[in-house]
Amino acid sequence: MFEERGVCLGIFDEQMGPMSVYFKGMDQTTADKIAMKTMVGALSLSQQVDEGESIIPFQEENKTAFVYYFSIADEEARGGVRIGTLSFVVNKEDGDALYRFAPILAKHSKGIVEDIRKNYVYRQPIPQVLMDSVDSILSIQEFEKAFLSMEFKENLIRIYLNDESTLHGLVLDKTTNISYSEEILGNETDMVGRDKNQNIVWVLLSYNFLKIDNGEKRDLFEYLNRLRENIPSLMIIFVLNELGLRKDGKLDEKTMEKTAKISRTIHTELKEFDLEGMDNNENIIWALVSTNFLPMEEHEIEELNGRINRLKNANPTIEAFFILAEILRSPKKYKILKSKQIAYICQNCKKIKLYPEPQIEKLKTVKCPFCGRKMNQLKARKPEIKN
Repeated sequence: MFEERGVCLGIFDEQMGPMSVYFKGMDQTTADKIAMKTMVGALSLSQQVDEGESIIPFQEENKTAFVYYFSIADEEARGGVRIGTLSFVVNKEDGDALYRFAPILAKHSKGIVEDIRKNYVYRQPIPQVLMDSVDSILSIQEFEKAFLSMEFKENLIRIYLNDESTLHGLVLDKTTNISYSEEILGNETDMVGRDKNQNIVWVLLSYNFLKIDNGEKRDLFEYLNRLRENIPSLMIIFVLNELGLRKDGKLDEKTMEKTAKISRTIHTELKEFDLEGMDNNENIIWALVSTNFLPMEEHEIEELNGRINRLKNANPTIEAFFILAEILRSPKKYKILKSKQIAYICQNCKKIKLYPEPQIEKLKTVKCPFCGRKMNQLKARKPEIKN
């Protein structure tokens, strides 16, 4: 991820204009162009906000940059404030990934800007401590670690949603982009799925419930209520309980690294897990169980723990369990699952798709969403309703 990356610190000088006062991973000419172009945006925002962010393409250089705008108090500057930009620059083909990592980059940039305000002196050499702080945004270890964890969870959620359930299918169809580590209503989320209009469709929160106390649980419940009450477009909140089987209860990152295949159980009446992850030898190394553990009473939690222990004994290669709770924004949204389902099979690719009966009544011809050819009715059935 981001194999080629650079950073540029730009400061506005009243006499010389935008200047790149420090850069790494690029040449002077590129740094000056980046400082010039990003400062235009910074100056336009300077009267509205103290800090901001954007993603800017640089067509001639074949680059794209995440840009963090900021201001520094300076009595010598016009208006007592000096404008600056911090740009994280990657190759053009990696530009789309910047949108997913924007919350991580913004959080990191805020810390660097605090160091800039403490250590930067106008027209003086950049001290080593500030160089080290600016360079920290280039840390490949941090991005690889974050990317592995987030990519894993994104694949997990996408595969979980890709089933025959009407609600899950609707959520997946609506999701056009996913962001990582974004702050929503004052709390950091793991993942946020949005529709084509950038409305929030679903939110993922991850915890290890063995490691949080009752106060943190109360904070979580309050936050869940805030999300449900304040985001009209929200359909589902996922709460993922990460339960590692090491002595300390933590999830071993190597378990995610070893995952070669993620699959779901087709025959729901016989399933042990909703999802399972396998290594290259097809050993099950983790499993996901879907159940709303949040409102469970003590005896129900004991039953769930007993089930996990039985599954672990039956599958000794398992290193971790994920327990996924789905919190619906409104019970009205759930009624769609209770409508009759009609299954259609494509004449061309033989794939099957379920449609709610009211939707079918409005369609003269049912076309395959996979290849566009005509579909014929296969059978009718009612889906299993998950609680």
